[in-house]
Amino acid sequence: MTGTLWRWDGTALVAAAEPDTAADVVDSWLEHDGYAGGWHLHQERFATSLPGLEVADFLAAVRPAVPHQGQWFPRVEAHGKELYLRIRPSPPLRTATVLHVPSLPDARRFPRTKGPDLALLADLRTQAQALGADDAVLYSADGLVSEGAHCALAWWEDGRLMVPEHPDQLPSVTVAATAGILGGLGRRPVTVEELMRHPVWAGSALHGWTVVTGWVMADGDHLAAVAGKTPMSSSEMNTLLRWS
Repeated sequence: MTGTLWRWDGTALVAAAEPDTAADVVDSWLEHDGYAGGWHLHQERFATSLPGLEVADFLAAVRPAVPHQGQWFPRVEAHGKELYLRIRPSPPLRTATVLHVPSLPDARRFPRTKGPDLALLADLRTQAQALGADDAVLYSADGLVSEGAHCALAWWEDGRLMVPEHPDQLPSVTVAATAGILGGLGRRPVTVEELMRHPVWAGSALHGWTVVTGWVMADGDHLAAVAGKTPMSSSEMNTLLRWS
């Protein structure tokens, strides 16, 4: 299949028109020459977000439908009980990330589900890009970081990779896969100010882990990120993730 959008009719994927509703739940992953690292984790997150809806047969049909040559960034979508596969070429991958710290705290309605707040997150990324950043930091009213608008966040502290501990956090496939490789990750609450004092990584299914090289503050100031030698490079970790 080389089309763009496909709908599950209960037995097969069929060519579809654009839905007239926003997606309730989505999940995306990077596929390179027919291989997708952590695909089982994406399936699990998507299915868990749709209790009571049978998605196993749909998900079993998804991977064979994605072209097995080249680099793709497909997305599965649930619009009510309707299931879709959106086949998209992969955008260029980056190896470094600049993060914007917005002036207002996280306003998502459903932070633990990927889908309902896509428009809000896209707006945050657009605002960040207008200021020379790649993505935005999400933090709650108490100043504690949960993640990025389109990425998980992690930092190196005393030789250990740490992730924010926060109740309003999307279960990250990248974090789960990384924890499996490293045998666990450290977790604790962290403020933006604390985070900026450490070497930070931003992680997503598309880009893998990228080194945070700069910060753009709410007032527009650009600050260099803390750099430091880490036990493993982001590229080394990405190699393990994409073939796990």
